[in-house]
Amino acid sequence: MHRWKLRNLLWGTLICAVLYSSLNAQSKKTQAQNLIDLITQEHSEITALELSTTPAGQEGCVTIAATEAKDLGEKCDKDEATAMKTGKPFVEHEPDGFDVTAPLHDASGKLIGAIGIDFKPQPRQTRADILKLTAGLLKEVEQQIPSKDFLFQPVSSD
Repeated sequence: MHRWKLRNLLWGTLICAVLYSSLNAQSKKTQAQNLIDLITQEHSEITALELSTTPAGQEGCVTIAATEAKDLGEKCDKDEATAMKTGKPFVEHEPDGFDVTAPLHDASGKLIGAIGIDFKPQPRQTRADILKLTAGLLKEVEQQIPSKDFLFQPVSSD
């Protein structure tokens, strides 16, 4: 009976540690990551999404929110630079769907970074179809960003 109590105590401790870690991670979640999470939940046509910008006090653009945690902190590449420089989406047709990198603006129209979107492949889907989807998604996202600083704010636990 003693081993059984010890095992249950260890399991209880482990479960509490996991829950605490999860709650702590949620309290540090940024508005940018929250936005990425909400968009991917609402749009089943998206397989991956990331948001890149230059954090205040730093040089260079980096990924600040993404569907894949491994992408966080990655430096912006040619795709992001091209989209931000030209002001137009950079579209690549790949075997597993379309990969689009588009300039990202805040609600007032100020350029604040780039957003990368991977779309699931659809039969007979064209570049024009993807550009239309991207434009609609950008409109939806940009309306929710009052400023670049907003992206770095923590999500309130209300």
